[in-house]
Amino acid sequence: MWVANADDEELDLRARLGLLGTDEEREQAVKLLLSRFERPIMKFLADRFADLSADDRASAVHDAFLTVHEKSVNRTLDVDLPLHPLLFTVAKRRAIDLRRRASSRIRADAELTAEVGEYLVGTETGRDWRLAITLAKAEDVMEAFRKFIGTLKGQQRRVASVMADSLPDWLTDQEIAEDVFVRSEMRITVMEVKGAKNALMAKFREIMKRKLA
Repeated sequence: MWVANADDEELDLRARLGLLGTDEEREQAVKLLLSRFERPIMKFLADRFADLSADDRASAVHDAFLTVHEKSVNRTLDVDLPLHPLLFTVAKRRAIDLRRRASSRIRADAELTAEVGEYLVGTETGRDWRLAITLAKAEDVMEAFRKFIGTLKGQQRRVASVMADSLPDWLTDQEIAEDVFVRSEMRITVMEVKGAKNALMAKFREIMKRKLA
């Protein structure tokens, strides 16, 4: 992940101040951000989303800067926080959306079960999951878990939604928190993400053990 330096932090601050000003100052602030962060974001997307075309990645970057501009116009932008993490997060979110829309088919359940197994490797839950696959019960477990996710509300549902939409990538807790904010403008901490994930995994284990009984 790209890391800002001291000069970038100063530029970011100048841009935030500009976004509080007149329409012309706001436009100049966005251009300032664009001149510095467009190329790093494009490289980030090229590394993470090599399957997308250059035009699609450029569209995702454009949407990120447009989002910052619109939020500043609507006075919903939190100018107390650095802008470049938001730009990277929005661009990544748009790239995920483009990847999903570009797919001509829904991934096979066998592919998804393999990804779950890779994520859980080396854990007790992972061993149970391999047993579920061996006994041809993995699809029953997944179907029950999907129904459970549909009943969630609030924070757990937001975390589960981000995790599901990001497959086949497994996001870090910080990335999940950032995506939740981009989607809902609700801030949650990394510890809250961990708590929600732990609760989800506990339910997953409960469902799996019940199906294996």
